[in-house]
Amino acid sequence: MKLVIGGLRTVLSVLYSAFWCGTALITLIIFPNSSEFVLIKFAKKYWSEFMMKWIVGAELDVQLHPETEALFKSGRGAVLVSNHSSYLDINLAFASTPTPIVFIAKAGVKKVPLLGGANERVGTVFVERGNINTAKKAIKKLEKTLKNGRCVLVYPEGSRFKTDEIQPFKKGGFHLASNAGAPVVPVYHEGMGEIFPPHTFIIRKPSKPVVVRFGKPIYSSNVEELRDKSFESVKDLQAKLKL
Repeated sequence: MKLVIGGLRTVLSVLYSAFWCGTALITLIIFPNSSEFVLIKFAKKYWSEFMMKWIVGAELDVQLHPETEALFKSGRGAVLVSNHSSYLDINLAFASTPTPIVFIAKAGVKKVPLLGGANERVGTVFVERGNINTAKKAIKKLEKTLKNGRCVLVYPEGSRFKTDEIQPFKKGGFHLASNAGAPVVPVYHEGMGEIFPPHTFIIRKPSKPVVVRFGKPIYSSNVEELRDKSFESVKDLQAKLKL
């Protein structure tokens, strides 16, 4: 019975996502300058917050460091770096982040019907793994995004992992922050791997709230320093939840 209910959650999530991605795409085609409205109303409120609460059934426990909360309210762009454990991490990010965000995504996402088109029009940048040219173009494009006051979310581990252990961070997102002169905000979340782990297609009923912690902003122009401090900060956020 649990598998049936879990399968139903998955089907409903896919259909609901298709509806809102389609709605967003049509809106962006008709009104090309509506990306901020689409991100706040469609992506965050109607798609992600509703789906996480009413379809997935997850309660969110979100806390922001005071300096990060002030940063978001200031309207300054920042690079958010987070661990990655589930296909639903993007919805969690939209639902838990109080400011509009765009993503660096794998090139394959661009080919997904509705989702790819909507993402491209709100500012998501697609990168082919191992292709230095696309990575450089992505950084250049997102530098402008950051300077215009929008936040960019990066998953520096590079993929989803079943283990709770934080994997080494890749440098791409930190080059972006350094080039744009933007702060890095470390983010750690826990619980999504239990609900919808990698390589499965069944959304499980949450046994506890999904926890999201936004750490203190990190300021530096040095790529290695940004990466190392962010890695340690994410691990520290994780460790505090284990106490």
